[in-house]
Amino acid sequence: KMAVLTFLLLSAAVATAASASTPPNILYLMADDMRSELNTYGHDFMITPNLDQLAATGLQFDFASTQFAYCAPSRNSFLSGRRPDRTGCLNFKHKFRDFHPNWVTMPQYFKNHGYFTSSAGKIFHDGMDDPVSWSYPSNQTKWIHCQDGDDIEPNGNYCGVTNQSTVPYTDEELAINEGLKRMDLAAQSGKPWWVSIGMHRPHTEYRVPDGFYGPQVYPHGDNDVIKAPKHPYPATAVPFMSSNCHDGDINDPAHGCPDCVIPSNRSVEYRRWYLAALTYSDHMLGKALQKLKDMGQENNTIVVFHSDHGYQLGELNEWSKKTDTELAVHVPLIVRVPWKDQAIGKRTTVKAELIDLYRTLADLSGVGQGDIEPDVQGTSLSPVFDNPASPPSTLADKASFSQIGRCNCGFMPEYNVTQCDANACASVPLALFNYMGYTMRNHAFRYTAWFPFDNTTMQADWNTVAGQELYDLTNFDGRDFDFDGFASNVAKAPAYKDTVASMHATLKKTAMTWPEP
Repeated sequence: KMAVLTFLLLSAAVATAASASTPPNILYLMADDMRSELNTYGHDFMITPNLDQLAATGLQFDFASTQFAYCAPSRNSFLSGRRPDRTGCLNFKHKFRDFHPNWVTMPQYFKNHGYFTSSAGKIFHDGMDDPVSWSYPSNQTKWIHCQDGDDIEPNGNYCGVTNQSTVPYTDEELAINEGLKRMDLAAQSGKPWWVSIGMHRPHTEYRVPDGFYGPQVYPHGDNDVIKAPKHPYPATAVPFMSSNCHDGDINDPAHGCPDCVIPSNRSVEYRRWYLAALTYSDHMLGKALQKLKDMGQENNTIVVFHSDHGYQLGELNEWSKKTDTELAVHVPLIVRVPWKDQAIGKRTTVKAELIDLYRTLADLSGVGQGDIEPDVQGTSLSPVFDNPASPPSTLADKASFSQIGRCNCGFMPEYNVTQCDANACASVPLALFNYMGYTMRNHAFRYTAWFPFDNTTMQADWNTVAGQELYDLTNFDGRDFDFDGFASNVAKAPAYKDTVASMHATLKKTAMTWPEP
């Protein structure tokens, strides 16, 4: 018996050592335009069982943020590990390799360290894939919009797949099938692996299959959980360039200016279908999580989930991302590291930024940061996983930063108001930008400064402040999307004078270091 016990103990020791010496896999999951309106983030009515379970076995970041609330600039940023001002990608006109052809991306870094790497769905922005990042070709599956035969909402914002649809499936089905295929290939490679799988939904249009129609998931009736926004008008005393009321993602005849508010009966339905599309993405991502379990590789795989940016569903009259508001910038971020027992099922208030993921995953995987290019920005969050409730002060006190551009600003006689059109920035040369807004978020406040955009240097004119915003978020728990403090810009209030001065100085000093070193 003693000999048998000794053999078993030795076998366990060998297995543990082998596991410790084998680099872990990384399953990198994403959704598009998904705000953190998940059950695990305190929205109890939401049906998001798969991401909830991931959070229950991982570490949930309650205050994570993107660095640019627009799809392509955000993805160019965190996948390269550089802030948008360093990538030079402030819209959809360029990808980072147009300016920096030799940079090593986050997945490419792991490929260079012997990993099998591949991707399915939307990881890099559509049409901006990066073949050098993958050891096995990716598949940016086709984005399927509302089609003939779909049950389409009159304004074209959402639709349901029917048995009459000319395309009887969703692009999420394509993405997950290609993703699961790559998980199998990764396991067969005999190497540690990185597989990324990205969903398009809940991006507009909200195209979902039968069973996930808005009213099927979140029914009408006396117990309807979908409500109209509490603050449907812009925040008080905001500079005109702060909003994107002229142009959002929702097509509605009532939308178009700060005082042009979509009626609540329609806004509730847009919300209902957005949230149903979010639930559908959770359902599809759950297939990847189940696949990982079926493969028997849960215990040696880091799982990452996040969105590219947040979203606004009528709050402050915004129906999009494309702003520097809390809801546009705030993203869900959940990371499961099975051997980090202290982080299992925990939450942290550390102000994580998506560009932190590059250095964080290098550390958590054991690959290390030794040969990461020195101009990769961000901070490793790996120490948070050892003590989420009390991380090192450098991380506990860490602020987060983001930015957004403004174009086509001026007086619009049809609305009798001066405003900008954020969508006008999408594919124009930077010389046509009018303003750049930079935001700093600490534990108590969100501060934004708007600077004229210098069309000669292609950078902010740091010597001229065109507008300022300050929001007191002292009592914001990260969960109330109708938080009253979002609706009140207190930048000009005497009581906050010192806070504005201090945060402005820090923001300016920090942001001026972001372009090329």
